[in-house]
Amino acid sequence: MSLYAKNLTFKYFKDSPKNIIENLDFSLPVGEITLLAGKSGSGKSTLAYILAGLYPENGGVLTNGQVFFDEINIHELTPDKRVAYVAMMFQNPDLQFCMNTLENELFFCLENIGTPEHEMDAMIEDVVDTLGIHHLLGKNFHHMSGGEKQKCALACILSLKSKCIILDEAFANIDMTSAKEIIGMIKKLNVTVLAIDHNIELWEGVYDNIISLDGSKPKVFDMLPDLHKPGEVVLETKDLAINGIHYPNMQFEQGSLTAIWGRSGCGKTTFLQTMIGQNKFNGDVHLFGKKLTRLRKKQLFSKCGIVFQNPSNQFLSLTVYDEILFSVNRWYQDKNEQWKENKTLELLELFKLERYQQYSPYLLSQGQQRRLAVLSMIAGEQEILLLDEPTYGQDYENICVMMNLLLEKAKSGLTVIFSTHNEHVARNFSHKMIRLREETNE
Repeated sequence: MSLYAKNLTFKYFKDSPKNIIENLDFSLPVGEITLLAGKSGSGKSTLAYILAGLYPENGGVLTNGQVFFDEINIHELTPDKRVAYVAMMFQNPDLQFCMNTLENELFFCLENIGTPEHEMDAMIEDVVDTLGIHHLLGKNFHHMSGGEKQKCALACILSLKSKCIILDEAFANIDMTSAKEIIGMIKKLNVTVLAIDHNIELWEGVYDNIISLDGSKPKVFDMLPDLHKPGEVVLETKDLAINGIHYPNMQFEQGSLTAIWGRSGCGKTTFLQTMIGQNKFNGDVHLFGKKLTRLRKKQLFSKCGIVFQNPSNQFLSLTVYDEILFSVNRWYQDKNEQWKENKTLELLELFKLERYQQYSPYLLSQGQQRRLAVLSMIAGEQEILLLDEPTYGQDYENICVMMNLLLEKAKSGLTVIFSTHNEHVARNFSHKMIRLREETNE
């Protein structure tokens, strides 16, 4: 049994002159793991949504084509029937949850597909044991790391026992070790898998074939950029403990890029959030020689900017153009309107977003949203930039553009601290790597 599509043509708006997908035939080999490649914004996630039956039911216009599982038209099935054939794990796990804990979410999933009540407990135990996440059953999703949420999302997918699983950058927020463990488990499930992933190395020895939407070939990092020498220490921590997580003593130099990496749940996101005053902590944190606790919010935000794991939470404008213009207006008040407009277009072109300038930020792919959020911060004049998984959802070319731009800004004094699960990015684009270990977590 296989999932296939015939002559798909799709666009987001009925009156839009541009098709996102045009006259596409697509099929997945039965029982195999297929990687879907292509540059950021090439339509990979859009195709995944169509194959899963989410588009056009929940957005966009399918002007031509159909999707079948064998001879069954996926788009003619109700959602509770459709998941028996195909289920999808989103880029952003928060979009997948309806309840507050994994246990409640799993019960909710099983109820929706009509599972007998007396079978639910055993099925839930089996799923969480398979993934080794029993400890997450009762934990509130709001208190989980991005990686923990992704593992929970996968548990929900597995509970549905779908014949085909679509993974849309499913492991971008999970460390390499955990991701490979889960991929190994998926390999043993004997189901048809379509995986969208820019990290091809993660799937080596596991995938059966690669399909590219735009003909581009996946690349790997093969050379180090020329790193400059950083300056004096501008941020340092000593005996830092946050929510039961103990951190090593750390120093961050002016004009440096520092990569913070480690397994899911080790405290990377928690640390970044604390540096902008979002968490209480024990120990000492000094920013430009002053205690962090003594800085007013306005002072702190004038010094530090942050891009969160889910950048859509921080967008302020209705269009991509206005999002960047907002930052330009804020930081360059002495410039005239023409200069500001030119600066905005220059920045959008730099990150290959100029063609989307009149789009809503929420219609961009996750990778494009990340580039937009990073760009809006680079447009400012903060001295420290905190980035939570900035390369998530990016292809090789856009990673290089983003990280090299950050290196250029760092030469002018910007201090960049970024979390990542991508060891290749950490080793290639940082002056220093700080690894947080699980044993720091009580």
